[in-house]
Amino acid sequence: MKLVGFDALDRKLVKIRDAVSPQARERSLMAGAVIIQAEAQRLAPVLTGNLRDNIIISFDGGLNSSSVSQRRFFTAVYIGPSRGKGFYGHMVEFGTSHSAPHPFMRPALDNTRDEVKRAMGNSLWTDIKKAA
Repeated sequence: MKLVGFDALDRKLVKIRDAVSPQARERSLMAGAVIIQAEAQRLAPVLTGNLRDNIIISFDGGLNSSSVSQRRFFTAVYIGPSRGKGFYGHMVEFGTSHSAPHPFMRPALDNTRDEVKRAMGNSLWTDIKKAA
């Protein structure tokens, strides 16, 4: 018995592996992140609009660049209030000793979970199909 075609299969698998590059992972994460961001902005309590307008997407995930670059197969994304003008977002989300919580980030994730999975999967699948 002789099996043939493994060289071609191996070449295809290498192309697929390369298709899931850091850039492809970032495109996939961005496809999901913008959905969560929009829902969080919709749900954020609005007094001045400052918190709503400062819900950001960042690929450093709050990690320093050296720790991210050491993770070859890891891509982090942060979706939430900026450290600048949105610095108080965690106090709104979880409350304080003087104010009740008004969650907006966790409900944004819960409300969009299926849509986010679809968007991320479609994005990755597009990159894989291009490579195969």
